Amino acid sequence: GGSIWRSSQPKVGLQGYRSTEDERYLCAIGEEAKRANLAADARAEGGVGSGSSVGRYPKEFLRMLCGRNNESDLIMEGSNSSCMLKIMDMRPKSAAMANRTQGYGYENTNYYRGSTINFYGIGNIHAVRDAYQKVHALCLNPNTSDIQWMQLVENTNWPSMTRLILSASWQTAFHVHCNRLPILLHCSHGWDRTSQVSALAQLMLDPHYRTCEGFSALVEKDFLSFGHPFHTRCGHGEGKNEQGGDEGQLSPIFLQFLDCVFQLVNQFPNFFEFNARYLLLLSENIYSCRFGTLLCDSEREREVVAGIRQRTYCMWEYLDSLPDLVNPLFNKAANDDAGVLMMPLSMLLRNVTLWTDRLCMYGAKATTPCLPPGTELDRHSTLHTSGDETADSLKRAVSDTNMWKETALSALKEVEELKKKIAKNEGENE
Repeated sequence: GGSIWRSSQPKVGLQGYRSTEDERYLCAIGEEAKRANLAADARAEGGVGSGSSVGRYPKEFLRMLCGRNNESDLIMEGSNSSCMLKIMDMRPKSAAMANRTQGYGYENTNYYRGSTINFYGIGNIHAVRDAYQKVHALCLNPNTSDIQWMQLVENTNWPSMTRLILSASWQTAFHVHCNRLPILLHCSHGWDRTSQVSALAQLMLDPHYRTCEGFSALVEKDFLSFGHPFHTRCGHGEGKNEQGGDEGQLSPIFLQFLDCVFQLVNQFPNFFEFNARYLLLLSENIYSCRFGTLLCDSEREREVVAGIRQRTYCMWEYLDSLPDLVNPLFNKAANDDAGVLMMPLSMLLRNVTLWTDRLCMYGAKATTPCLPPGTELDRHSTLHTSGDETADSLKRAVSDTNMWKETALSALKEVEELKKKIAKNEGENE
């Protein structure tokens, strides 16, 4: 009976308005899920069960997975055992309450029978933009303290935001897989944080989405079809202050999603058909406008107004044409057999690292490891933070380094010759 549903925030307002249709709809979802769970238990060997996670999995195993993070909500026992539907609001509760003054808000569970609601404290687009600007400036600053590097990175709040999103996604997958509950996800508009968490939860739950074909379908479904406003968030084709006074809507939401996907690929590379370089190349083309795949704000703008598919190249076809982006260690049959990627939550969060391949790409200091020229590596050797960079990437990096060295020496030589000419001219003038 586990499933993922998504919406925008309800129009509750200060008056506490209700929608009978919404209440009945969510109640029907919860009742059907409970009925499906009871039927599955009846068919399973051992007879009828309660439909809860306790009994399907040992309680100690569930506690190990949770790592004592929000354990009272995740393990369905006692008062939680009657829950039929879980409402997961991605916002901080203070933000959800503040939205009531604008006619919006959050669900009153007194009117939604058998449901509970939790808030997950993920920052809005303004907080994401501020954090990205801080980490971007930190990586580009030549005077950044290397001794305090990790502390400075944490102070930008970018890693903590990544952990919040991954935590909410993991809990969504846990409720669907272990508790077999229907989950309703929403934030404010339902196209930023909701898209991120929904897509990441499906990456964990469904092995198909961990393939190249499945990942492209996931992005098309949860970001493009559900209306993530790429143009508004990325400002494609617009210079500074060209959004009509609305430049505050710019925010690297999709880049943050790719950062979260990178954390999963970096920690569990053999569960994904694509490698970290695939994500890196995809992130570079968010703002390049080279392909039409991530342009415009809605399906209507792409298909009807702009005719994007007929006039531009498809990014997914380009990525699929590059063999270096495929993980050679990926075993599709083994991945399908493994099914759900459900790691202990503490393991996932504690191993979050800075995506140096992307964020330090143009940094003033060396951050990613390099090897001296002439070093031979096999195809599976490591170059950056991911565990699947190839020897070809290393050769390109070494070649670029030699090119920069030659350019610097040439420029230095020109400066010396220019100084000699200036000195000679000054001597002649005297």
